[in-house]
Amino acid sequence: MSQPVYALSHRRFSHLSRSFFMAAVVLGATQFTIAGPTVDQLSDCLVKSTTATDKTAVLQWTFAALSVHPDLKAYSNVTDEQRTQLDQKLAQTLQRILVEQCSIQAKAVIQAEGLQAVGDSFQELGSITGEEILKNPEVKQQLKGVVRYLDLNKLMMTFLTPDLFNKLGVIR
Repeated sequence: MSQPVYALSHRRFSHLSRSFFMAAVVLGATQFTIAGPTVDQLSDCLVKSTTATDKTAVLQWTFAALSVHPDLKAYSNVTDEQRTQLDQKLAQTLQRILVEQCSIQAKAVIQAEGLQAVGDSFQELGSITGEEILKNPEVKQQLKGVVRYLDLNKLMMTFLTPDLFNKLGVIR
């Protein structure tokens, strides 16, 4: 027996929505094409509407999503149950923000630039969330750990040319 057209189109839309939201969150911090004013307005709404708890949900989900990559899997012990909980939590967060708080802006983006442009709006949110991650003292300490293994003399000699030394007032 064939399924109603609604069920088929709903299933396709659900699949499209899931794919879209996952891509939007994961790629939120990457560069996108130049966005129009409607994308900027949605970006502003997303940033203003996102609470610290929301950002934590995005951060936790992103970590869990990235941890399934074969090169990262050994560094994480996120269970399937935890992944499911994080999926649900992120879906609720995204739905609340897009539907309840930023629906006017989201509709404007979709009408003006298409559904894929909604993902562009997540760039600003991803950038801010990334900056907040880097402000964490433990993360800062881990980043500083890398510096002790860099050959700073080699880096300086590679990038500081005699012309640059002269501009800095150092005569070589």
